[in-house]
Amino acid sequence: MNPSLCCYYSARANLSETDGLVLYQDRLVIPATQRAEVLSELHKGHQGLTRCRARAKMAVWWLSISAEIKQLVSTCKFCTENKPTQRHEPLLTSVLPEGPWQRIAADLCEFERSNYLIVTDYYSRDIEIARLSSISSRDVISRLKSMLVRWGIPLELVSDNGTQFTSTEFQDFTREYGFMHTTTSPHYPQANGAAERAVQTAKNILKQPDPHMALMCYRATPSTATGVSPTLLMTGRENRTTLPMLENKLQAAPVDKDLVCQKDSQTKSAYRFFHDRHHSAHPLPTLQPGQNVKIKLDGEKGWRTPARIVAKCKEPRSYLVETENGAVLRWNLRHLQAVPQPADQPDQPQSPDSPVELTGSLPSED
Repeated sequence: MNPSLCCYYSARANLSETDGLVLYQDRLVIPATQRAEVLSELHKGHQGLTRCRARAKMAVWWLSISAEIKQLVSTCKFCTENKPTQRHEPLLTSVLPEGPWQRIAADLCEFERSNYLIVTDYYSRDIEIARLSSISSRDVISRLKSMLVRWGIPLELVSDNGTQFTSTEFQDFTREYGFMHTTTSPHYPQANGAAERAVQTAKNILKQPDPHMALMCYRATPSTATGVSPTLLMTGRENRTTLPMLENKLQAAPVDKDLVCQKDSQTKSAYRFFHDRHHSAHPLPTLQPGQNVKIKLDGEKGWRTPARIVAKCKEPRSYLVETENGAVLRWNLRHLQAVPQPADQPDQPQSPDSPVELTGSLPSED
């Protein structure tokens, strides 16, 4: 037997000849010189891997056709640039701190042409609302200091990458007061979910005829996440409000931290379950330093900004990325898509009926 035909041995039962044409079952066997043209025809319309394989199954065949279709589709510039936004990953929930005001989150919001600093405590879900005369670092620091006077210095403050929080002045403030400052991935507000929810609550409070009373009522109401009020977790007692209450309920009372932790864990587990089910969440592949990627924000239409991975950040799903103009920026994995590298040779032969490549030396059926 001609050595070049040995690779067809396993498919011999399906091969035949009709009018000078070699067939694999009822599909044309394409010679090597015409395969590039046929691949181009299969991918017309840019229909994706599964549909291209389905078209091939109707008409044409050769060894390793499935792997070559996969390579073509994965390296197609048009398909790569016009892929949809990355799917959601499984929700990451924060760990409940050991006590109040150990880990806090801060964000800015605008309401009726006024700017506010919103700070929330990860443990108690208490929130602080401070009106800002400007959105400068100096004013933000001033408002934060007044909160630290009441509650003390936290171990960690989480914020976005707004200039108020990334300025040299703010970094000097964190060093002087001795707490860790963590920033979330740019253009990804979900990474600072605690602050985003606090902003929504704060805006609802600011809409009220008496925002001070509304904030007092919020603090006196048991949180769904912990089962107790923010005031009780922050101060060890309930605050007196306009709602009639027995005097003994306003006395200092111990908090069962184990019960709070259990309730918090149950709430987060349920929220994570429904979030992942609603979004069909699935982990995205991790990226490696030196890997070529393309960038796309959620509101943009195509993956058209080329870049290269520099390093993985300590924050979850966050990477340092260098763009073509030399700028090194931080991005969330959701906004990054790996650029497939063209292969010099196609993958191992594979059946078009199955997306899994064969590992043997001969194809079972392609």
